Parts: sequence; C-alpha cells; structure tokens
Amino acid sequence: METTFNVNGQRLVATIEGNSQKPPLFLIHGWMSHRGVWRQTLPQLEEKYYCIALDLLGFGHSDKPEDGDYSIQMQGRRILAIADALGLQKFSLLGHSMGGQIAMCIAAMLAPERVEKLVSVAGVVTGQLSDLVEKQVYPLVKFGYKRPWVYRLSRALMHNRLYVNWAFRPWFYDIRKIPLRDFNLDRHFALNPAGHISIYQAGQAIHNLDISKHLRKIKAYTLLIYGENDLTVPIEQAYIAQTAIPNNDLAILKKCGHFPMFEKTGQYLRALGMAL
Repeated sequence: METTFNVNGQRLVATIEGNSQKPPLFLIHGWMSHRGVWRQTLPQLEEKYYCIALDLLGFGHSDKPEDGDYSIQMQGRRILAIADALGLQKFSLLGHSMGGQIAMCIAAMLAPERVEKLVSVAGVVTGQLSDLVEKQVYPLVKFGYKRPWVYRLSRALMHNRLYVNWAFRPWFYDIRKIPLRDFNLDRHFALNPAGHISIYQAGQAIHNLDISKHLRKIKAYTLLIYGENDLTVPIEQAYIAQTAIPNNDLAILKKCGHFPMFEKTGQYLRALGMAL
C-alpha cells in the first residue's frame, strides 16, 4: 500500500506492507535508488514484520527540494519522525548502501535505544566509495548538478547495452549477466533529471559522514551483508564495521557486487534470515 507522509512540510512516499501489529521494520534504500529496490525483499518479510519501505527525500516519488537538507543525519531524523507519527517507539532497520549508512547513523548516533535489530547491506561506513565510483560516477553526478541535460541524455541511452554496461558497472560483479529488464526501474530512478540536485547533495552527504567512529555505540544485534566483489563500497568497510559493532554477524557473498538482492537473491534472502 502506498502511503504519503508529511515531514516538516516535505512529502515522503512509502510502501507499507504487513500487519501493523507485527514488529515494525524500516527499509531504507541507497544513493540514486528508490524503495522499489526492496521488491524481492518485502514478500519475504511482510508476514513477520510491519514493513515501511520509504523513498527518502530527494529520491523516488518523494519531494526533491533544491534547498533540502540531504545530510545522513537529517535523513535519519525524518525516519524517526515517521516512526513517531506511526506511534512506533521501537523498530528494526534494514538499509542498503547509503541507506545502510543512514540506518547505522540512527542506531549509533540518533536513537540507539529505539533500534531492536539492524541489517546493513553494502552499507557505507567511512564515507568513501570505491575508486571506480569516485573517479567515474561522482564526477558525472557533479557535472549533472549544474547541467541536468546530462541526465536526460543518459536516460535516452538507458536501453543501450554498451552504455548500461559502462555506466552501471559499479553495481554488479558481472553486469553482462544481468538482464536489462531486471533493473529497468532502478535505472529509471537513478537517471531522473528531477533529482540532479538531490543526487549530488546526497553524494556530498555520504562523503561528509564517517560513521566508523560511532559504531561501538550500537546496541542492537547487527547483520552485515556485503558482496565480496562490490565495486561501489569497498569490501574493507565490511571488516571495519565488523570490528567496531559490539554484537554482529558478517555474511560475505562471493561473486557478488553492490546489489546482492538482484545478483544473488537466494543467498541474500537466506543471509537476511539470520537476523530477521
């Protein structure tokens, strides 16, 4: 069920599935992504959890204000505001990439006492992304911040296999084996010209927070899921989190990149079952 929340005058859109009497779980997508990234995950969890999959401010169908605060901390506070609006004192968190960074921020910095379980899938820890992303993707995002026609051009090439293989290579271990139809919707949102400002600002926000120094304050049991061949978030960040978080398990998926829910769906869901 699609639901709209108003947080500080800004419209946030979410998909809510499951029984409201079940334990609540927020699902938080990553950078240049949207709530639809959880389409394989929600059917596995909605029987057991009250699932709230949110389009963060600046992404998906939520508002994308030019003057929005896209910091990791503020995105976390919006999630807390939605939890308050729903009357949820405690909840669990499942975050991917930047969403993992946001989830860890909530669990370590903003409201450790409210988080019951935490799952970080390829979560950003140090604020630094791979050399491939820093040198190839981020400069284009920075360029598109001032010249949004770059996004329109990219969208026109969205179904060109050679272009997709080049532009989205950081997402997968072997992008050549991923059918375009499997992540058509994700490319659509990643190349949204309406997000040219929010995407850049969110990228800045990722770089501005090194969560590693705060992870020891996490009280919740934590599951870390990472692809061994992640070309977006270096695998070393998984081991930093594993060392710092007091109570955790680490699942490393072999021959897997940044989107285990797409590339290794079965292994990902089985690993998720360790915690949720």
